[in-house]
Amino acid sequence: MIDFTDANCLIAGYHRAQKASGWKDATQIYGLNLLKEVRALQKELRAETYRQMKGATFRQCEQGHTRLIKALTVRDTVMQHALCDFVLVPELARHLIYDNGASLKGKGISFTRKRFEQHLRWHFRRYGNEGYVLKIDFRKYFDNIRHDVLMERIGKYMNDSRVLSAVEAVLKANEVDISFTGDEHYIDKVFNALDYERMDPEKKTGCRFMPKGLGIGAPLAQISGIFMPTPVDTWCKTVRGVRCYDAYMDDRIIIHHSKEYLHDLLKEIREIAKILGLHINDRKTQIVKLSHGFTFLKTRYSITKTGKIIRRIPRDVVVRQRRKMKKLARFAVEGSLSLKAFSNQYKGWRGDKNRYHASRTIRNMDKLHRRLRKWIMKRRPTSSKSRESAAPSR
Repeated sequence: MIDFTDANCLIAGYHRAQKASGWKDATQIYGLNLLKEVRALQKELRAETYRQMKGATFRQCEQGHTRLIKALTVRDTVMQHALCDFVLVPELARHLIYDNGASLKGKGISFTRKRFEQHLRWHFRRYGNEGYVLKIDFRKYFDNIRHDVLMERIGKYMNDSRVLSAVEAVLKANEVDISFTGDEHYIDKVFNALDYERMDPEKKTGCRFMPKGLGIGAPLAQISGIFMPTPVDTWCKTVRGVRCYDAYMDDRIIIHHSKEYLHDLLKEIREIAKILGLHINDRKTQIVKLSHGFTFLKTRYSITKTGKIIRRIPRDVVVRQRRKMKKLARFAVEGSLSLKAFSNQYKGWRGDKNRYHASRTIRNMDKLHRRLRKWIMKRRPTSSKSRESAAPSR
C-alpha cells in the first residue's frame, strides 16, 4: 500500500485541487507556500493528530433538487485527494462489482448506460419484452451514511493506523449536533441535512452529536458513497446470481422475467440496507412492467417487440432546461451574463442528446435557443439608461 503521507502524494493532491479551484485566492496562496504547507500537513498525518477544519456550507440547486454542499479548505482537500487517490480508491475499488460505474476511472454514467443496455438486450434475447424492472433508490443517501458502519467496513480491508486515523478525523468533522432532541433512536431515523440547516442555531448547543452524514462533493464522500452498498450488490450479483443488475451511486436497477422474484429480492435488499443504516426510498422504489417503459439515469427507456431500444429525454428534463434558458436569457439582457456563456450552457446540455430518439424535441429546443439569442441581441441595452425587458415568448 502506498504511503499517502509521502510529500509527493500530498503535492499530487494539491494539483488535483488546483484543477478544480485554481482560480480561488486560497488555492493560489496555498500553492505559493506549498512545501511549507505540505510539510506541516505531513507531520500532523504521521503523528495522527490531523483534524479537519470547518469549511463553508452552501446550497446548490442541481437538476431540480436542492443539495447542501460542504466546501473543504484547501488543506483538507489536498489531504482527501491524497488519501483517496493513492489508498482508498485503489484498495476499495477491488471489492466493487463490475457493474458499479460511478466516479471511477474509465467508467461513469456513459459506461453504466452502455452496460445497462447490454443487459436489456441480453434479457430480450431470452424473454422478449416480457418481464419487469425493479428500481431502487436510497433516501437522503449521503445524509444517512453511518460513520460506525463505514469505519467498520473500511477497517475490514485496511489496517494502516494512519489511514484509519485520517478517515476518522474526516468523519468526526461531519458529525451532526443533535442537542435539540433526547431521542435515543434518532440515529435510526431518516436524517435530512436541509431541514437541519434551517433549524434555530441556538438549539445546537454542542452537548450531543450524531455520527452520521457526509458532505456531498468531498473525495472521501464519493468513494464512501460507492463502497457503502457493496453488500447489497454482492448479494444480488454473487449470491442470488442476478445477471441484469446495474448500480450508479445510490440508484439500483434490476431486470427479471418474474415479478414474484423481484418482490422477494426487494425484501432481502431491505434487510441488508437496514443493517447498513441505509433507508429505501419507497416513493422512488418500484417494480414496473418492462414493456411500459421506465426512467433510469435521466433517460426514458422503452423496448419494442422487435428488440429495438428507444431512448427519450424525460419531460421534466426538457421543461427544466427551457425554464433555465429563459432565465439565463434575462441575465444576458441585463448584462450579467455574456451571450457566449448563454450559448455554451445550451451546447453543454445538448452535447449527448444525439444518442436519444428525440429529433423533434431537439429541433424545438434548437429553435428556442435561436429565438432567445435574437431576443437577447435585440433587447440588450447599449447603455445603462434602460434595463427593463419583457419575458421571452414561449
